Amino acid sequence: MMNKRLKQGSTFLLAVALTFPLLTLPGAKAANAIDTDKECSIQFDIGGSSELLKAGIPVNLYKVASVDESGNYTATGTFAKLDLSSVNADNLADATAEWKKRANDAKEMLTDSDGNTVVEPPKTITLTDNPNDDHTITGLKTGLYLVDTPKVITPNYTYTFTPYLISLPTNNYYNNNHTNDDWIYNLTGSNAVGLKPEQHVRYGNLVINKELVDHNATFGDEATFVFQIDIEKPDGKKETRIEELTFNAAGSDSVTIEKIPAGSTVTVTEVYSGASYKLTSENNVTATIVANDEKEAGQAGETAVVSFTNEHDGRTNGGYGVKNNFKLDENGQYQYTEPAAKN
Repeated sequence: MMNKRLKQGSTFLLAVALTFPLLTLPGAKAANAIDTDKECSIQFDIGGSSELLKAGIPVNLYKVASVDESGNYTATGTFAKLDLSSVNADNLADATAEWKKRANDAKEMLTDSDGNTVVEPPKTITLTDNPNDDHTITGLKTGLYLVDTPKVITPNYTYTFTPYLISLPTNNYYNNNHTNDDWIYNLTGSNAVGLKPEQHVRYGNLVINKELVDHNATFGDEATFVFQIDIEKPDGKKETRIEELTFNAAGSDSVTIEKIPAGSTVTVTEVYSGASYKLTSENNVTATIVANDEKEAGQAGETAVVSFTNEHDGRTNGGYGVKNNFKLDENGQYQYTEPAAKN
């Protein structure tokens, strides 16, 4: 009898491991009627991500629909046009995809065509690393809710979250071998809602400054200085890049190495100092890369800078270096990189 009921009603909760933390898929109805006056709560779980909790994770909860005693949804207010028709749960992949789309549709309804917010979240919470914070929103009415978590920016990463819809109450019929279809009004403890962030690497640049105190113009030669940049990324992987600066007169110049993962430690070594020049500053200079993207969010740091100084060593040698266009990849293999065309 329970299987028959599963195709008639309109709400149950499906936990999809490693895909979405919690998804609401209409298509099930528990044995008992929903107590629509009962107070509900949701506890959010981020797992062991201390970096995220230290930064603070804002979670917005929007009520998009009411629910009746039989588990049928009625979209309300700003979300009145949201499709909440029953989805057959026999094919969970298709049902999951459909409700992922509906969650995105609901999120798009939060703003108008100009990007202006047209609805304010009635319930918000910020998850922190405070041990006294249990990450729970209480005092919720029964219904269908949109969980929307804005992106979180940390020093080295940006985290994004998939919006999803969740029903209060719900049941774990599909998660307990079809043995229990009791309504769950408080999603706490073992029923807490897991947030699954997607991590995106932030990047920064490195500037190598070079001062050439004097220039050997005996043969009118250019002087090329070659630098090896050894990069150790936060995940432990290593990369080597080669750059160069060429002078035809005394003075200062610089080269910028772009898109280095933020948090990387770089060691810059001047591996070739021209044909008749000596390095008079420190070599093997280290720096830490700071992210300089996300400027609109005020999250851009200062670009890392290292500096070198060279002087003529008294010899009259001519000649200059040639940039090595082979770069070490993440697998420890050197790959040829086509040099940029010079204008």
